[in-house]
Amino acid sequence: MKLHLHRPGPPLDRFVELVTYFADYQPSHTKERVLPDGAVEIIVDLTEAPKRLYEREDLSRSTQFRRAWISGMRRRWIAIEAAPGASMVVIRFRPGGAYPFLGFAVEGITDTVDQLNVVLGEMTASLRDRILAARGAAAKMAAVESWLHERARGRFEPNPVVEYLTGRLFAPAGIRIGDVVDEVGYSQRHIAGLFRRWVGLPPKQYGRIRRFQQVLGSVTRDPRSPDWADVALEHGYYDQSHLVRDFREMAGMSPGAYAETYPGLDNYLPID
Repeated sequence: MKLHLHRPGPPLDRFVELVTYFADYQPSHTKERVLPDGAVEIIVDLTEAPKRLYEREDLSRSTQFRRAWISGMRRRWIAIEAAPGASMVVIRFRPGGAYPFLGFAVEGITDTVDQLNVVLGEMTASLRDRILAARGAAAKMAAVESWLHERARGRFEPNPVVEYLTGRLFAPAGIRIGDVVDEVGYSQRHIAGLFRRWVGLPPKQYGRIRRFQQVLGSVTRDPRSPDWADVALEHGYYDQSHLVRDFREMAGMSPGAYAETYPGLDNYLPID
């Protein structure tokens, strides 16, 4: 498989965390479980074959997506098709980074996957066409950056409060969200509104996802039979059962099952 990772320079770097281009993906499985990771992503499919998003409660049923789609902030896992020969470009926004490119409150796409042209209009066809026309990975990344600049229309001013708070919530576990919010001097209600508009979730729900991601990181570092009581304490859970409840809700499995299944790729698990 061909893989190219690109981190944009200023001013896009404050909004876009990573642009990934891959081609000729050859998985050994047909479905993947994708876990909540605290990001909004635009996915551009460079092939003509439709890709499937499966129903969580019935994996025999699915919805097809073509050409380009957008995945909002997610609070639970989703199941997607792992298609042989897939070729895609994925634009991953930083927390709060998608808002200037969408032009509406990011909460409107939370827990959804939708066709990009339905969400953003016909300008999305230009994005895919430019990527397909570009020769080589570097040219494709330049095409993505050009499209993003046009889409932003000069709106390269992140919200300083959201930027500060999302950065603080990346801090080591144990930090209290209420204490972080108090640092900026705004009411809880005002901050919740900012987060819904810019991030897609209120601070408490976003903080849950960040804590879940920190737990996944600890499993990644040492997947061999972690002591889950110690992991729960380290990451600010009340107890091990609290950790297990969050894990089952967001990953659809117990922490132990995740550790046994972990294939070495963060946030993706083969289903079959």
